[in-house]
Amino acid sequence: MTSVVESPDREFLDAAGAVLRAATPGEDPLEALGWWDLLAEFDDTDARGAALALFRAQGRELADTAALGALLAQPYLAATGSEPGTLVAVIARRSARGERFVAVGDVAGRALLVDRPGQGASVIPAEKAELVPVTVPGRLTLHEVRVDDTALTPVVTEADAVPARARGLFLGRIAASLEILGAAEQTAALAVAYAGSREQFGRPIGTFQAVRHLLAWAQTDCVALESVVTTAVALDDAAPERHDEVVKALAGRNGRRICERTMQVLGGIGFTAEHDHHLFHSRVLALDALLGTSAELTYALGAWWRESRGDPSAPVRALLAGAGS
Repeated sequence: MTSVVESPDREFLDAAGAVLRAATPGEDPLEALGWWDLLAEFDDTDARGAALALFRAQGRELADTAALGALLAQPYLAATGSEPGTLVAVIARRSARGERFVAVGDVAGRALLVDRPGQGASVIPAEKAELVPVTVPGRLTLHEVRVDDTALTPVVTEADAVPARARGLFLGRIAASLEILGAAEQTAALAVAYAGSREQFGRPIGTFQAVRHLLAWAQTDCVALESVVTTAVALDDAAPERHDEVVKALAGRNGRRICERTMQVLGGIGFTAEHDHHLFHSRVLALDALLGTSAELTYALGAWWRESRGDPSAPVRALLAGAGS
């Protein structure tokens, strides 16, 4: 698989995978990786690329950390006087019951950043909020955060929150897309291994043209998503308007499609709880639901394009500059 990931990021990706696999209950693998230090050096290109590479490793290893919320909160650290690792942002999500806040990972002992557009951002200790577990497969800890509006006193004004909010959403969507990529890649690896060992009519099913087509389509979607998301990491501030929405929409679509095609290769075994496919598939679905689903973002982008005729694609000059950085 070709990639535009620079070697430092690739090295961190491999190191992150090893640390996440070896982590024991109660241990903070992000501390062992020095990931919190990377958040403090986010203006550095190499530090930012390495920090984001963690999320692809999380998808591959089904790791469960508070990294996504911490990354969303990173642009607010200076304004709130917080240190990396002490503040995590909750994610607003629309549902049939109205807007709800969701926290990803274990947030115990940390402060929660609650940013409400039009009202600024508030910070409260996690212990002051009601954390209701949301059960999902995929080894992902999710809590619905319930907090009384009277407990939310803005510490970041709306004027200061606007750029921080945009930056946090950009980083969060890119990170979630990388984690979707990592999880989807693992379903492809599982399907390839199964196709090589499962036999029908005296030969591996991987020799059948229909199975080869499914695996080729899944791999094509993996490569396409990898190219788009790693290019967005390289572009960073040079990315055009709403480019993060394009990346997240593509990640949700491709991630789901990869999981569905690899499920077809696995057949009946892929539908069982005993097989790991459902864990990676569930991780993809859960991440697609956060920070805008593929369907929501695609619709919103289409409406925006019809009204503004804007162009969310990256100009060639920016792409070349990003690839050479």
